[in-house]
Amino acid sequence: MSFPTGGAFGRRAAVAALLALLSWSAAAQCDGRPGPDGLTWEFDESESESRSILGFLGDAFTPQLVKDTRTMRAYVRDVRFAELRRRCGDLRAVDGIFQKALRVAEFSIGRALFLAMMASLEHQVVHVDVPLAGVVGLPLTFEEDSLFQKRVRNLPAKLYSDSPDDDHGDRDKLQHFFGSAYLAYASGSPEFARATGNFVEWGEAQMIVGGVDDARDKRANKQGETFGHDLLYVKTLLPSDYLTLPVRE
Repeated sequence: MSFPTGGAFGRRAAVAALLALLSWSAAAQCDGRPGPDGLTWEFDESESESRSILGFLGDAFTPQLVKDTRTMRAYVRDVRFAELRRRCGDLRAVDGIFQKALRVAEFSIGRALFLAMMASLEHQVVHVDVPLAGVVGLPLTFEEDSLFQKRVRNLPAKLYSDSPDDDHGDRDKLQHFFGSAYLAYASGSPEFARATGNFVEWGEAQMIVGGVDDARDKRANKQGETFGHDLLYVKTLLPSDYLTLPVRE
């Protein structure tokens, strides 16, 4: 049996076929397999990062953790990461950050969680109100301002169903999530991670200019604690499995 290719039916069939192809393409890329254009989450960020001879010489005297942090930040600010985030969504992009960190860390989970946190830092400087000394600016990252801004713009922002519908969204929650996951994994204790997170929230409200004790930060902390603790037993878990979990207040 043959179908007509002309007229309204033919146009609808062509559109349906195109939509099916695009859906398959997105699914392939979002599952980690290459799409028709060859783009995958495992792209090499060094391909788009220009390096000078002095830069290569400087690497010889740079601690490996610093170099790995630079690699992770270059990955996040890459235009290919931004495109994959657009195609696959923000939760899949969070998984992409963690999976890249695992590869950079040679599958050392604790190191990968730390690198994912460093790649997700959303504050460049925090201003601390120090008794007697006044307000003091403490740098959290020494990136050039343009590189910092580009990386932060690429960070996943729509993490929850109640994420603010603006450019900032919940991208600041990633540092809470991965930081708590690292503490829980490294210490083997989600309780230790929770106590540390609560102390940080208290200190932010008390000492950081403009800081508040934020219930939404605590939610991300608790989800990260559970993720980091469970990674002690199951090595193939992903952040998106936990960012969708409800938490007890």
